[in-house]
This record gives sequence, structure tokens and C-alpha cells, in this order.
Amino acid sequence: MWFAADCEQVRSGWLGEPANAVSAVGYLVAGAWLLLWVCQRWGAPRRYWWFAAAVAANGVGSGLYHGSGWPGGGWCHDVAAVAVPVFVAADGLGGIRGWDDRVITRVGLTATAVAAAGVLVRPVSTVLLVGAVTAAVMAEAVLVRRRSSDGGGGVGRVVLVAALAVGVTAYLLGRTGGPLCRSDSLLQPHALWHLLTAVAMAAWAADRIAHPTPVPPARGRP
Repeated sequence: MWFAADCEQVRSGWLGEPANAVSAVGYLVAGAWLLLWVCQRWGAPRRYWWFAAAVAANGVGSGLYHGSGWPGGGWCHDVAAVAVPVFVAADGLGGIRGWDDRVITRVGLTATAVAAAGVLVRPVSTVLLVGAVTAAVMAEAVLVRRRSSDGGGGVGRVVLVAALAVGVTAYLLGRTGGPLCRSDSLLQPHALWHLLTAVAMAAWAADRIAHPTPVPPARGRP
């Protein structure tokens, strides 16, 4: 069963895992807030509109996955989960190579479409997610060094790191069989993971928009 690793006891009805399903609303809120943030900033790259949509999609995917248990919910959940690190990786690679907003957007959307097809085979989902996260982390590491030398970044980066640190800890310790797993409780570590990763996603994009990374001259399209 899909819910096996998320600890919370599955109940009957539309909210199979109440805490995990309801907490997915955090992604919808983060996506809506981020979209407003982007719209209020003149000249903000349009690729962040797509990123806001990807963040919100995690709310839909996680809600279906942890809620009704609809068979297609697993696919929606996995595609939305992969889309976020894919866009972070595309954004980072574009910053490194000097791509413009249109190219970065096209690369992100194309990679997400490929991932959407790949996760139709569920064992592939984990491979795609790990690969996307690895690519995102590597690209971010390069850009963070560049921004640090330039003095860019600030509060958003601190919020991002703190939210991810606590969120990943909750995710790992709260899995089924973990020391913090209490399947009958409405206080679920996995729900905290949802809320904190929503904060981290919004903080990453807001920081990137507020403090653009210095990039080298464009080297052409990929």
C-alpha cells in the first residue's frame, strides 16, 4: 500500500490519512503566496510562475495520495515531487551557463514532462527523484559559492536551510517504524515535513528573485 512508509494509520473515507492529507494544503498556500510575490516584482523571471505552479501541484498530489487513495494519486504525487527539484536544477544550470529565462523554462518543462512519463513505472520514481535532487543540490552548491563571494543572499537562504534541516529530520524519524512514529496520533512528523518543505520551496524562490545570482555571459542555448 502506498501509505506504508508514512506512519499515519489509514482511515476510511476521503481523508485516509487526515494529518498528512490536510497538511498538504501548505503547498497550495506556499504556491499562491509565491505567485503573488512574483507578480508584485517587476521584471521577475516568468519561470518562477511555473515553479509556483509546481509547488501548488504538490498540494494536489499529496492531498490525493494521502487522502482518498485514488489510484492516480500516486502518479500525481510523484510528478509534483520531482517537478520541484527539476526546476531548481534547471534554474541552477541556467545560472551557471548563462541561459536566459526562456531557455531555463523550456529545459525545466521538458525535463518535468520526461519525468511524468517515467513515474508511470513506480520503481522509476525513486530513481528520478534522487537524480533530480542530486542535480539540484550540485547546481545550488556552485551558485551558492558564487553568491557568497558576491555578497548575495540572506534571510531566505537561512529559512530554506532551517526548514529543510528540521523537515528532513521529521521525515526520517517519523517514518513507519521510526522512533517518532505514532500511527494513531494527529500530530504526524510527515505532516510537519509537508509544511516545512512548502516553506523551503517558497523561501528558495523568493530568495532567488530578491537576490539574483551573478551569471557569466550567455554561452548559447543547450
